Amino acid sequence: TSWGTVREVQAVDSENSKNLVADGRRRLQILKDLVDPEHYYSKFSTGNSKTLDTTDEKKSEYIRSALLAFHAKHYRPENFTVVIAGPQPLETLQDWIASRFSRIEGKAFPSSTGTAENDGTTNNNMSNVESLVAKAAKDAPPYSFKEPTPKHNSPFEGSIKGSMPLLLSTKPLRSMRKLVLMFPMKSDRKIPDKSPSNFLSHLLGHEGKGSIFAALQTQGMISSLSSGTRTSGPDFKLFSVDLELTQEGEEHWEQVAETVFAYCRMLNKELDRESKNESKEMRRIWEEHGKLERIFFDQTSPGGTYSYAPNLSQRVNAYGTEECLSAGSMLNEDASTFPLDSVIETAKFLTPDNCLVERCSEKAWEEAEKNAESSSFGFEKKTEQWYDVEYIVAPVAVETTKSWSEDVPNGKSATDSTELKLPSENRYIPRSLDLCEELPEEARVPRIEKPIDPPTLLINNKAGRLYHRLDDRYALPKSSLTVLIRNAATIHKKTSDGKWDYDGKTGLKSTMLSVMFSQAMAQETYDADLAGLYWNLTLGPSGIKLNCYGFSDRVPDLTTTVLERFIAGDFLKDAYFVSTKDRLVRGLETFFSSRRADSLGLYYRDALLASKDGSINESLLQTEDIDMEALREHHRSIVENKEVFLDCLFTGNVSAMTAKKLFSDVDAAICSATESSPETRPSLSYVPATDLERRVMPQEDIELHFQSENPQEENGAVVFTYQSPFPSFRGKGLSHDLSLKSTSAVRLLCHMLREPLFDELRTKQQLGYIVSSYYERGFSARQPDEEMLDPSMVPVDFITISVLSRKLAPTDIATRIDEFLEQFRSSLHEIPESEIRDHADALSKKLLKPIQKLQTESNSHFGKIHRFAPECVSATEEGKSEPLPWKTDEDLAECIQSLSRAELMETWDQILGPASRARIVSCVYGNTFPLAAKSNGGGRGLISSFGLGSRSGKITNNFSKLVDYRQRMGVFNNQATTVSKRSYSSVVSSSRHFLGSSSSKLSSTIPMVGMGVIGVAGMVGWTMMRNQKAASSK
Repeated sequence: TSWGTVREVQAVDSENSKNLVADGRRRLQILKDLVDPEHYYSKFSTGNSKTLDTTDEKKSEYIRSALLAFHAKHYRPENFTVVIAGPQPLETLQDWIASRFSRIEGKAFPSSTGTAENDGTTNNNMSNVESLVAKAAKDAPPYSFKEPTPKHNSPFEGSIKGSMPLLLSTKPLRSMRKLVLMFPMKSDRKIPDKSPSNFLSHLLGHEGKGSIFAALQTQGMISSLSSGTRTSGPDFKLFSVDLELTQEGEEHWEQVAETVFAYCRMLNKELDRESKNESKEMRRIWEEHGKLERIFFDQTSPGGTYSYAPNLSQRVNAYGTEECLSAGSMLNEDASTFPLDSVIETAKFLTPDNCLVERCSEKAWEEAEKNAESSSFGFEKKTEQWYDVEYIVAPVAVETTKSWSEDVPNGKSATDSTELKLPSENRYIPRSLDLCEELPEEARVPRIEKPIDPPTLLINNKAGRLYHRLDDRYALPKSSLTVLIRNAATIHKKTSDGKWDYDGKTGLKSTMLSVMFSQAMAQETYDADLAGLYWNLTLGPSGIKLNCYGFSDRVPDLTTTVLERFIAGDFLKDAYFVSTKDRLVRGLETFFSSRRADSLGLYYRDALLASKDGSINESLLQTEDIDMEALREHHRSIVENKEVFLDCLFTGNVSAMTAKKLFSDVDAAICSATESSPETRPSLSYVPATDLERRVMPQEDIELHFQSENPQEENGAVVFTYQSPFPSFRGKGLSHDLSLKSTSAVRLLCHMLREPLFDELRTKQQLGYIVSSYYERGFSARQPDEEMLDPSMVPVDFITISVLSRKLAPTDIATRIDEFLEQFRSSLHEIPESEIRDHADALSKKLLKPIQKLQTESNSHFGKIHRFAPECVSATEEGKSEPLPWKTDEDLAECIQSLSRAELMETWDQILGPASRARIVSCVYGNTFPLAAKSNGGGRGLISSFGLGSRSGKITNNFSKLVDYRQRMGVFNNQATTVSKRSYSSVVSSSRHFLGSSSSKLSSTIPMVGMGVIGVAGMVGWTMMRNQKAASSK
């Protein structure tokens, strides 16, 4: 329909508005603006309300007719690739597809020859819109594997090819210092197993000794490097080397690029030697690369069908049914199949005269803009038409180009070319892929449907606890290890009376230590990453947490290596310090100016509910004040702290003996560092946890109103958060039955709410591209002033609704959400009982769905150990898996099936009803509807139509007021609050708290360091480490 067309155009425009503040999208559009305008790659990626104009009925009907013509042309049975994945037998799946899809017939679409393509009838009257669709269909070459390889057709050929090397300067929204070298080259997607570009990406992106990364990181020039395809089409590829520069590297970016080109020249020389049979190093690397790819193909557990089916359909289209699963896995490759000629041909593209150089940073932009304003030769400022983003292009200086094109005498270059070498043999390739000898015969084949047995407590003594589970479901030679050294010194400071107090600056130091250590270990452990061994060490609120995952015969060695290196502290070097501090400072400086409105809405909410930190500016000042000596002292305070306790989970293809040996090695490292033994360590008292959720009282509506500081943000955002008054369900024996009922009802209501809310606010009202509702669970740790009999960790249930929109002001969006919730509440009375049962069945099945990945299983188990073991496990329970709440999902699924309509209505009124709700509304205002400067403090809410409770507060553009308000809020503990008919407190009148049967097992000699207050430094630091890990994944 015409209205349906207008509605979908609005959805496209909303999606595009979301992308306007994404640096990746902005930079991609600049690339499209640089290419030949006649090439299909120059087209706008998504579209908006200007390209799809529906401002009047005639234009709307034209767009609708184009959509219908496009559908008739392309949505035809012969173009379908249908993939269905599920647990049913193949015959059943095939019957389902055949019985449904065989009925589909293509609609008639006239061909340019005058005959319809599907029925043979003559039609010489192709309409203008049909001609447009038919012409557009020929712009890009066909993608299907059935089609021959198209002729090379680079979009850069007719635009900038003759001007290379060309310097492109861009200004990011987020703080970054990027240098990207991009090389147009031929597409090799038709030969995934012999791809020369993938092989060159492996070499250029390597981080081991002799690599580009190693040379430049050692000099303090870069913090990360990645290489591979920047963008591509059926008939071209743009290959890139992406470097994250330090401040030093930005000052000498030409020399950084020079090192990359020196490595490319070295590769060409090595390839030439290979062609003359003077070397076989390239063949060795190719064979090793293929060996690892084959191992990964053979030793992988299945993923979720939701993503598997669409990914496989794309691979069927690209590679056909015979190779769709194995393409790129190099199953038949060895040294004898090395594609030397094609690698030589592709490596010749890696030259300065075929390079587009992008500098993306504030400094790069300032330099380029200054040159452009002074009319310096060749500097030209342009504006991309769809995102309205500026960029500057200029030729690279002749002298610079010359230095990139030839070897520079030692002493005049950033890197001695003799330092650059091919990768050595990978010492982390698994020695054995055998399954553990202790595994019974029936467990040597995958059994994903088998219920998961909980881990066994092998060791429980003064040193710590070791949990172990021998995998009997995946039949893979892999294991997952999590080591948590509970240590309050990571994020607390000790007071004069011997107590530990949370300290934000200490947390910042821990963030810096974690990032520095990750950088320092990059070269040494890169081979492990290539061989499928992954590690991560963080210094969080709980202490030192080390995760290692991969092929089981290498995991223990990697674990002890990483831990010993951290304890030794040899990573505390000036180069890593300068790089890490610089990135953290820049991340804090651009925190508000680079984030989307909905992410800021969550930030302000969490700052009120779950943070102990001050403002971003306070964290910035604290970071700037940290020096190298302070970090050395902080490192010593962590590794020498004797008040530690070890929690360890080793699961997968690992024997109990190996697990005990690893536990002993870790404990020995701790003893050496602290110069103590478990027997001589001080008796540990309760350590204050930093996990925190503040209590929002019933009938309390808290409004947060802040203006976005992102200059490109057109959207506003509204985040509704409803807090349940009851503690969330922890497990049978740990929680009251009413907690089980409450959590089950909350989760079922969230499941029922999601689709109707999306359909009404996103599909029908078209408020914005992002409209979501979901269940959240927080954790609140026992605080120092609470009784020791209180549970150490109390979970909290939340219902959250989030909308990102530029259609209405946030206050009006909030009103629309309230109106919908009122209507939905009424519909709960009328919804058929069968529909409630369908939702309950679907949610129960989701909770009981077998876990398909070892790492997911391990994370789930360790989460319970982390939060509940200090409270639940006494010191005399070796060999047992209880009493930790291993089966909470099963308990919830059973309870969900038993919920009645009346119980759902009661829970709705308790949590979302205006008479009793505890709610936070976080509004962030974009440029379309800016925040009016009506108030800067408290008082009644701006959102007058909300039907506010008797207790309400408003905070407007004033973070200090937010901090003042949260100081008056209590901590969410194990008490319930209620104003409903059901008196929660009367049910437990015999006890002030909801203690389970295990409460008597709480041991005051076991430390409990909390997990939850991630803090400003944690958020920025986690992003830094995530980006660094992503850059390392080639």
